[in-house]
Amino acid sequence: MKTYISTIGFDISQIISLIVKYGIEKGDRLVLIRPEVETDQRAENTLNEIQRFTNQINHDIRIEIVRVHHKDFENCVIRLVDLINSSEGEIIANMSGGPRELLVPFVVACLVRSEKVKRTVSYSDMDRVAREIKLPEITNALDEKTKAILSEISKNQPTTITDIAWRIQMSESTISRFISRLADMDAVLVEQKGKIKEINLSFTGKLLLKCG
Repeated sequence: MKTYISTIGFDISQIISLIVKYGIEKGDRLVLIRPEVETDQRAENTLNEIQRFTNQINHDIRIEIVRVHHKDFENCVIRLVDLINSSEGEIIANMSGGPRELLVPFVVACLVRSEKVKRTVSYSDMDRVAREIKLPEITNALDEKTKAILSEISKNQPTTITDIAWRIQMSESTISRFISRLADMDAVLVEQKGKIKEINLSFTGKLLLKCG
């Protein structure tokens, strides 16, 4: 089973090129990323053209439209990471087409989950050729203790070192060292509030929790 994931604008040649290159058959899934609100009839026409094209191959090819809120970059990235995490089979990601407000978050999401994406393809506007590219693996799976601490912060933020230590039964000095390390990674936000340090999960921390 293959799952194609792609942003999509008004040109279906990128999608056709992708399907011709890797093939598509009954049971495969084509996921198209679109803005939450459509304001141009051309977008609907494009989606209808893609549906007609896949119907000529097989009526059981699933086409799904995923709507994302493109004005909220962080939530857009997280939504697309979740989409990749929930996708099954061989994931083929198309890094071209559609509005930049969707393409950039999609590229970030693919980088975050590069080990799950089987193939990444970029369609050239210059010579109209789809080329496979290799994404760098820039995120690593967290060790269990670090992941437990990040998860704890996520569920109870804002929180403190004392509260984290009490909830997961570790010493405050140990938690303090982990928090310092996570702050250096920009995974947590630490703010002095009077005599205590208030801890929240950052955008980076949210993404790290979704890795591996």
